[in-house]
Amino acid sequence: MNGKIFYFTGTGNSLAVAKEIADELNDTELISIPAVINGEIKSDTTFVGLVFPVYMWGMPHMVVEFVAKISLTEDQYVFAVTTCAGMPGETLLQLKRMLKEKGSDLHAGFAVREAPNTIQKDNIFIKIAQLIEPDEKIKTSGNERLEEIMKTLKNKKVHLPETSSKVLNIFGKFVYKGGMSRINTMGNFWSDEKCNQCLNCQRICPSNNIDIIDDKPVWNQKCEFCQACIQWCPKQAIHIKNEDINRYYHHPLIKIKDLILR
Repeated sequence: MNGKIFYFTGTGNSLAVAKEIADELNDTELISIPAVINGEIKSDTTFVGLVFPVYMWGMPHMVVEFVAKISLTEDQYVFAVTTCAGMPGETLLQLKRMLKEKGSDLHAGFAVREAPNTIQKDNIFIKIAQLIEPDEKIKTSGNERLEEIMKTLKNKKVHLPETSSKVLNIFGKFVYKGGMSRINTMGNFWSDEKCNQCLNCQRICPSNNIDIIDDKPVWNQKCEFCQACIQWCPKQAIHIKNEDINRYYHHPLIKIKDLILR
C-alpha cells in the first residue's frame, strides 16, 4: 500500500473530495475516521492524507482525537484538504501544530469551497466574519482545484497551509474555543410524525450518538454536530432550532450507503 487517506464527513462533501484524490493517486486506501477511531491507528505507508470539514474555523472533535492517536513517522509525507462553505480560519495551522508536536509535519494543506453542510441559518459569528473578511480567499471547489492539488501531491511538494487573515484567525480562535467546548450537547434534534423508523440516522451517526427508544430517535451527549442525521433523513423528519428548510443538502455523488458504518 502506497498511501492512505483518512476522511471525516457529514453531508459527503469531504468524502467526495477524498475519493477524487484517491482515484488520482496510485495504490491508495480510503478510510473513514469514525470507522477506526476506537482502535489502534497506524499507517506505515509512504504518504498519509486527511480530508475533513471546517468546524467553527477549526478541526472537528473527532479529527482532533484521530490526529492525537495516529502513529506517524517523520519521513512520511502528510497532506490535508479541508472543505468549507466560506472561510477556513486557521484549521490547517491547528493541524500543523498538532502534527509537529507528534514529530511529524503537515507538508501540504489545501482549503476548498463546497456547499454548506449545516441546515441552520447563519449566526452572528458568521455575519461578523463576513464583515472582517468579505472577500474570501477560498472560492473554488475540490473538483475545480483537483489538477492543482494533484501536481503538488504526486510530486510530494511542500504547500503552505491555506488560511484566512490574521484578524479572522484571532476571531476564529475565540469562536472555536467557545463553540467546540459545548458542541457535544449542541445537537438538540428532534423528529416529527413523518419519521418512518428507517434507522438511517442511527446507522449514519459517526459517534454512535443516537438510540431508538419507543420507535423514535433519541440523541445523547456525544454529538459531533456533523448534521448527517438531519441532512440524510429521507423524510426530512428531523429538525433543529433555527433551521432553514432551503438548506437541506447532501453531496449528489455520495450515497447514504457510503456513510453507513454499522
